[in-house]
Amino acid sequence: MKVITISGKSGAGKTTISYELVKALPNFIFIDIWKIKEMFEPLKLKNRKPSNKICKDTIYFIMKQTLKQNISHNFILQESTRKAVKKYMKSYLKKEDKIYSFFLDVNLETALKRNKEREKNTMPKKHFIDQAKNNLPKPDKKDIIINTSHKFKTQIINEILKIIGEKRSSKKVNLRKSV
Repeated sequence: MKVITISGKSGAGKTTISYELVKALPNFIFIDIWKIKEMFEPLKLKNRKPSNKICKDTIYFIMKQTLKQNISHNFILQESTRKAVKKYMKSYLKKEDKIYSFFLDVNLETALKRNKEREKNTMPKKHFIDQAKNNLPKPDKKDIIINTSHKFKTQIINEILKIIGEKRSSKKVNLRKSV
């Protein structure tokens, strides 16, 4: 089994890279946490802790069921970490399984520019500035850090594919992005 986790700063391209990665690797299942989180949006919850826990639990429930049904053994997880995979999938992991944990970094100027260009301007400018001032979120010691500030998405995908030892598939994959 191969598990790829994509985490990082706001505006670093986590969603874009995750979607592009699954197009390059159609034999991987992409579990998009944002599609799960959107189910709770109509509730306009003040305390998101319980719904965030449900979202995390759901990701790993899907992984476990996928493995039990022998549908796939390869996963791409957005907004997850190596530590979480090891914790939640402990009894499912084998010695030969590989977890590749990527942390996407970005400079403040690029993050703000990307946020402006989004269909749905998701966060206020203050969020990005606070994040940059406090250098948050932080990568884990074992994360592979990729600074996306001055790279095209194809460069980032090629870098990830090289690290995980996979080749880009020629199969055409159509994914429906959440809005």
